[in-house]
Amino acid sequence: MRKVKTGILGAGGMGHVHVGNLIQLEEVQIVAICDTNLEKAQELCGKTGAAAYSDFDIMLEEAEMEVLYILLPPFAQNGQFEKAAEKGIHIFIEKPIAITSSRGKSMVDAARKSGIKTQVGFHMRYGSAVQKLRDMVERKKAGRPVLFNGRYQCNALHAPWWRDVNLCGGQIFEQAIHVYDICRYLYGHPKAVSAFVGNVCHGDVPGYTVEDVSVSASTFTTGAQAAITANNCSVPGRWDALFDAVFENVSVFFRSPDEAEFHYIENGGERVEYFNQPTDHKLEEDRDFIRRVKENLDSFCSVEEGLRSLLYVEAALFSAKMDGEKTRVENY
Repeated sequence: MRKVKTGILGAGGMGHVHVGNLIQLEEVQIVAICDTNLEKAQELCGKTGAAAYSDFDIMLEEAEMEVLYILLPPFAQNGQFEKAAEKGIHIFIEKPIAITSSRGKSMVDAARKSGIKTQVGFHMRYGSAVQKLRDMVERKKAGRPVLFNGRYQCNALHAPWWRDVNLCGGQIFEQAIHVYDICRYLYGHPKAVSAFVGNVCHGDVPGYTVEDVSVSASTFTTGAQAAITANNCSVPGRWDALFDAVFENVSVFFRSPDEAEFHYIENGGERVEYFNQPTDHKLEEDRDFIRRVKENLDSFCSVEEGLRSLLYVEAALFSAKMDGEKTRVENY
């Protein structure tokens, strides 16, 4: 069996998650792991037998890789993607792909030029209930899109870099983008957004400059609307990304990306289906990406999709800075 030689950039929390997944896939060989903290890279290498690096450019020059996983915080994206793309290496990159859309556009241009496969870590797209509704949308069984209602909520201080808006972009940017992406995945790219943000619970926390509550309203060319909220003042120890999706022929109330109630409107009445098929989303996205590389298949959630969801949240934050002014959402 041909093994896909894979490198890892970033030995933090997501590095451990993806390495844990990839070592379960017999068609993958992890050959190199890089982190600016060499000890962290060496620790993760202990699970794989890979070579440890603290300098990405040296790893890129020395390690023979077909695939690279870029698992860095948004502020740390400074050209690694483009360098790997130029060498024809297929790339998995965690969300958000960058801290600015200009940085994201540079990545998209590099991927398009090289023709590489790409995957962005919007793992909620792999939810079985999400896929069930997406299939209905694609087969035009759901009917016209009407309303998306999404919410992201947690209560934690997170890492110091996460609390700094200049390093993470904010909660909408770094966390709630998952919900904004699911909205795009099901309803298409929005036309415009209006948003408001605040810092209610963390004004006395040193270095905490991100918003801890937000609300946005979006409109689509189809006439559909979306309302998305987020907060970091909810239940400690819980991270909830929840959403409801109303279409002309079906209303879907999600308890998770895998579990939902489907309420079908049929002949003027209602038919209810409870759906629950648990899925390890992160493992499935890794398995699927490697399969698409090996079989030369189209990307499932490409870096273009990562940029478009980045443009969505960027527009929301711009609107919030302009006191809710309606802001056009750029496409690319």
